[in-house]
Amino acid sequence: MSRDMTGSTVDWSFFSMAKYLLTARPEDPRVMDGDEWAVLLERLAEAAELARGAVPAEAVDRAGMYRGLLQLLSFGLERSLGAADPARPVFSRPWPVHLFDYGAGNPDAVYRTVVLRDDLTYRISGTLGNAGFIGLEFFDGTRQTGSLLAADLRPGPDGEFEVLFGPRERPGNWLRVVPGTSYLLTREFFGDWAAAEPARLHIECLDETGRKWPVMSADRVGKELEALGTWLVESVRVFTGAQRNGMAAYTNAFEARPSRADSDLPVIFHGFWDLAPGDGLLVEMPEPAGPYWGIQLSNTLWNTLDFANRQTSLNRAQARVDGDGMIRFVVAHADPGVPNWLDTLGHRQGAIHLRLGPAPKEDAAPPPPRRDLAVTRNDWMRSWADGTEEAVQTDAHPAPRARVVKLDGVAAELPAGAPRVSPGERRAVLDERLRQVVRMQGDART
Repeated sequence: MSRDMTGSTVDWSFFSMAKYLLTARPEDPRVMDGDEWAVLLERLAEAAELARGAVPAEAVDRAGMYRGLLQLLSFGLERSLGAADPARPVFSRPWPVHLFDYGAGNPDAVYRTVVLRDDLTYRISGTLGNAGFIGLEFFDGTRQTGSLLAADLRPGPDGEFEVLFGPRERPGNWLRVVPGTSYLLTREFFGDWAAAEPARLHIECLDETGRKWPVMSADRVGKELEALGTWLVESVRVFTGAQRNGMAAYTNAFEARPSRADSDLPVIFHGFWDLAPGDGLLVEMPEPAGPYWGIQLSNTLWNTLDFANRQTSLNRAQARVDGDGMIRFVVAHADPGVPNWLDTLGHRQGAIHLRLGPAPKEDAAPPPPRRDLAVTRNDWMRSWADGTEEAVQTDAHPAPRARVVKLDGVAAELPAGAPRVSPGERRAVLDERLRQVVRMQGDART
């Protein structure tokens, strides 16, 4: 348990809903009378009230807020009703981030999750694809209990790999799981959507439990209703808190320090905008090194804005680099006719998220032959709730610069000879984005 900046208690256990649902009692003979359903409706109203207090009273922002609540609700439904038996694990379908998102999901990503138990041993095998970054991240609630990168999987020449993890040592590429671990999140970040080849992943449990699943009882369904309501309320509390803290210190600017700087994950610079009609936010940064980077927009609930049908994100393969080695983006409500436009969809306020993958290390030592997952344990999500700054300072990635400009004079803010984008060219770009998103998410092979 922790407290956010308003003093409200955040119950992180509901971010591991499957772990909670597995406590359901199969012998509960009770006939449900609707009380749990009524409580769920109360939690839905509570979530809406929290969101209204944090979102501008503008038509698009409020419409986006209610749609964002539906997205969070859909995500929570999949996390609860879609939870599989950890003794018979299966990877989830790839998250359709442009439709049902949680926590500013990355438009360049293929995400998959699987439910685990910390007293069982698992084997994940498969073939790596061509992602610019791939990571396997273990969680207990929002607390990261360890992570694996591609090198830790020890792939063969054709990308085949096998890794085992659990409480007791096994022969082969084995790692000790951290007590409390309840699910695994896989991240694959792609630059070229058209050429993306997601990994083939398979998971199996190596232990027999004898436990029957699913349990269909009043206790189980009651827990699902309770978990879903709490998931929604706490998600709104966490992400509106992160937005509120960011806007208070960095309106139309970026945080000075990136988050996750001491983790295995790409770092994130969070920025925040509040733009009037006719204004734009000019974001400038040197072209990053490394195999992956991407920038995106989200609303004030940190729902990723629809990137399949509008240009709300760009990455290394999509953005234009100016002749001076700088990349310049224009965050704006209307199309300024520049290649690197980031479309707010009309939201007055929102957040910007710049992910920067780790730069290649020429002198990087090979991973040790065996390690506990606890070596990479990290609590990087904590600052989303309580507003604490990261303790780690890094000079590897300077924060982007940002300033408000007038859209009718944006050409004067760009280098001489910067290209213009016509409405027809923009439509062709959007048509191609949709095709590529559908392909990338539909081709996440298992």
